[in-house]
Formats: sequence, C-alpha cells, structure tokens
Amino acid sequence: MRTRFGCTVIAIAGLLFVGAVGRANTQAKAEEPVQIVEMTAKKYKYAPEEIRVKQGTRVQLKIRATDRTHGFKIRLYPEGTPEKGEPGLRMTDNQNNFKLGKNQERIIEFVAERPGTYVFRCSVFCGMGHRGMSGKVIVE
Repeated sequence: MRTRFGCTVIAIAGLLFVGAVGRANTQAKAEEPVQIVEMTAKKYKYAPEEIRVKQGTRVQLKIRATDRTHGFKIRLYPEGTPEKGEPGLRMTDNQNNFKLGKNQERIIEFVAERPGTYVFRCSVFCGMGHRGMSGKVIVE
C-alpha cells in the first residue's frame, strides 16, 4: 500500500512539473513579437517576393496558391553559409518544404533566429517559368 501511494505522489508531482513547463513555454511564445505576412503564389511568382523581419521575430506566412498547386521550400541557413550547426530559421513544425493546394491557405511559421537572407522557391513543378519562382526573407 505504501509503495502504491508513493508512486501516485511521484506521478502527480511529475504531471504538475510538466504542466508548469508547458505554461512557461506558452508564455515565452506569447512574448515573442509576431509578424504576419499575407502572400500569394501564382504562375511563376510569389507576392511579396521580399519579406523583411527583425531578428527574434516569430513570423507567420499565410500563403494562398491562386491558380494551381505550388510549393514553398525555404532554406533554413542564410545565403552563402554552409548548412551546419543551428539553422537561422527555427521552423515550428520542423519542416521547410510545403505543398500549397489551389485556393487553400497554408500557414508557415518560424522564428527568425539569425540575420541574413533566406531564399524560398516553388517546390512543385508549375510550368515553364517554375525555375524562376522564388523570393527571399531578409532577417535584419
């Protein structure tokens, strides 16, 4: 009986600790500034093509493909740097390549950790101008 009671107390203490850590993480996220950017992907072009954000900002890209299915792939390391160590963009869902369905809004969220220029491109073949469909996020 004593062992079962001890295990129960430990389990309850663990749950309280996990809850406190979760609240602390939520509060930290709530304190980060958020920049929402509405974007479109349309026949060989993103609008806007250039996005400027401040270092430390949590960014939400709300992207809608207006004419067909497109993709969105962003480089997590600043242009001209090797892809090793901690990335400059910290994605909230640990991926950097997304499919954008026609007329569907997709929210892509990340924190701009390091200054630099981060290139994004269409990752779903969309026609003859596909290779030129790109843009950049500039973290200042």
